[in-house]
Amino acid sequence: MKKLLVLTAFILALVIANSNNASAQTARKKADRIENRVDRREDVRDRKENRRDRREDVRDKREDVRDAKHDGGRRDKIEDRLDKREDVRDKREDVRDRKENRRDRREDRRDRKNGI
Repeated sequence: MKKLLVLTAFILALVIANSNNASAQTARKKADRIENRVDRREDVRDRKENRRDRREDVRDKREDVRDAKHDGGRRDKIEDRLDKREDVRDKREDVRDRKENRRDRREDRRDRKNGI
């Protein structure tokens, strides 16, 4: 009789644990669904912001072009482009100079090592 009572209590405990486990799983699923909904809403919000930003960028570019046509801003753009090209040339020249300096230092070290 004791064995039957213990066995019944054990089975009852298993059933309760199993139902709690099932309810925990459903709760997890619901939480995941809610989280996914929130993520989707955030994504939609982000996309709207990106569209708004792009529209503003396009509007700004149009305005810049319009201004350039009216107040000779094209010259400024051309000058900016030329300045960028000049900066690139200067950087290349600096790199070349550094390479030459390294080469010279190596040669100097080699000469000192060889006793020249």
